[in-house]
Amino acid sequence: MMNERHYVATLAVHALPVGDDLVVQHLPLAFRVQSITRLYFDGHDKMNRAVLFHERASMTVEWLSRSVDVRIVTGGLVSIRWLGRPTSTKGAVRIARLVPLERPEPSLNLFDTVPPSWLGDRALLRRAGGYWDGLSPSLRHLFNAIFWQGDRFRRYLNGPSSLAGHHAGRSGNLRHIVDVVERAVGLGLHERRIDLGILILAAFLHDAGKADEYRLGYRNLELSARGRLVGHRLTVIEWIAAAQAQHRVLIDEQHYLALMHVLGCAKGAPAWLGLREPQSLEAILLSAADRLSGQSDLINRCAPRQPGFGRYHRHLGARPFVVTALA
Repeated sequence: MMNERHYVATLAVHALPVGDDLVVQHLPLAFRVQSITRLYFDGHDKMNRAVLFHERASMTVEWLSRSVDVRIVTGGLVSIRWLGRPTSTKGAVRIARLVPLERPEPSLNLFDTVPPSWLGDRALLRRAGGYWDGLSPSLRHLFNAIFWQGDRFRRYLNGPSSLAGHHAGRSGNLRHIVDVVERAVGLGLHERRIDLGILILAAFLHDAGKADEYRLGYRNLELSARGRLVGHRLTVIEWIAAAQAQHRVLIDEQHYLALMHVLGCAKGAPAWLGLREPQSLEAILLSAADRLSGQSDLINRCAPRQPGFGRYHRHLGARPFVVTALA
């Protein structure tokens, strides 16, 4: 039997009444623009055609306009304005227009708007999106305000966590971040005096600045100028400040300080650096989960298939030893 998601995605490109039509009512309110083309239609109008994506439905739409709306770009978020009873022409649904969504919506799960061309691991996206759903509206708003701009979110999804260390390679940083979220929540469930929302958001953001820490060099990935001079810790704090200033993200003082402490503290840092020691359970648990995730990835990569010693890695400082054979 056809499930609802497939039903919507299949029927959305056929001639359907709008009004009270159940299919249109079940369509997402926002889509990611995968591609857009604009052609001259006649002496006055231009024909716009865009491919839109959401995890629940994807479609091609087209509309006429006198001028080009340069705010509608590949990777951007838009909503559809319908044109009476839509009809399908050569596989495209005729609409009135697309409206760019320029202000972050706390209700939109950005992980549901990631096209397969951005990231093929849909299970990883579902894991991330599930934890995002558990955040409070104010924390969702902050996350979306940081990543509403498509290019930054795409780099967040695709970038590595390191050049030669743990979770290196395409989408390594997201794999690490989701792993840290899951490990931190698993630890946090045993604690009574903890704010899981702050812990989850801090885990989502603790390495988010790495989206701008690396760039493609002549042959391989390398540290960007921001990565060399600023680093991912200060980058994400800069993003938080900009998101609050530009989009009026409202978080109460206690939660704001708790989040900034988790993201800014460092165990064993010299006092003259001005960094604070971890003083909250959220900070302690995130630090433990972060370290465990990185060590686990390196050990799994360097361990032999059979029990014994594996390959040396400088970040481990030794050859990892395992007693369980790889199935």
